[in-house]
Amino acid sequence: MQVDLNKLKTFYTLAQAESYTGCAQRLCLTQSAVSHAIKKLEADLGYDLVDRAGRKFRLTREGEFLFQQCAGIFDRIDDTLDALAAGKGHRISLTLGAPAEFGSSVLIKGMAPFLNKHPHVHVDFFLDPYLLAPLLSDDLDIIVDCIPHVHETLVCLPLMREEYGVIASPSYVADHRIQTIADLSRCRLLSFDKDLLWWKNFINALAGQADFGCDGVIRISSVRGIINAALASMGVGFVPRYTVLKELENGQLMELFPDTEVLNDQINIYLKKRNFEKPPFPDLIRHIQSLQLH
Repeated sequence: MQVDLNKLKTFYTLAQAESYTGCAQRLCLTQSAVSHAIKKLEADLGYDLVDRAGRKFRLTREGEFLFQQCAGIFDRIDDTLDALAAGKGHRISLTLGAPAEFGSSVLIKGMAPFLNKHPHVHVDFFLDPYLLAPLLSDDLDIIVDCIPHVHETLVCLPLMREEYGVIASPSYVADHRIQTIADLSRCRLLSFDKDLLWWKNFINALAGQADFGCDGVIRISSVRGIINAALASMGVGFVPRYTVLKELENGQLMELFPDTEVLNDQINIYLKKRNFEKPPFPDLIRHIQSLQLH
């Protein structure tokens, strides 16, 4: 049996993207072209590959089997092409994803030595809070994230613990007479959300203390925005400590309640298993692991 490899590649991409729209965007085709290619492939093979009975995208049993086999084939082709490119010094392009503050404060600042050592490697950066979906769809090659992800196609490598701190300007602390956690009841809190889910690591560390409260919440959708608001004496913030080390050192900000054992997050590196040992990922991983929080 002869099968059109272009149609097979279209099916493989569709199964990865789990949507006709995503497949069309990745292959620069129309949705109708993708649909036509899949139907033609199904006709050539003699069985359905996509289960069209439900509203959610789903492969048939035969489609799942073909997808797994295609993964091995196309991954080996990609590995071969990457090896040839590396051997000839051809440029390899990667996209590294991370949350905005960690990406800009740590990864981007620390990436120059790696790029200088590996001039054939080109790295783009995608700074966003939502990283899993683009990693699974291969729009990202590797991510660093404090959100735990579990997926059968991924490798998870522990990177570091992310410590948090409660911060405010000295003038705000003095004006609002902040000495104990109960004093926050007359303060504005700076948070990603009105429900204070952003503050959960601090709140959970209080073990249900009844005297925790606030005088209002200012919603700010970035860590740097929270820091700047704290510097401007707009309220009390809660941020990763590495993001305010300089401000704490030079006295622009104060860390409140340092004896409270605030819960920390685990920052991990995630990438596809098939890329784990493929150049230049091992070197990139080692470089990321060598970075320090300053």
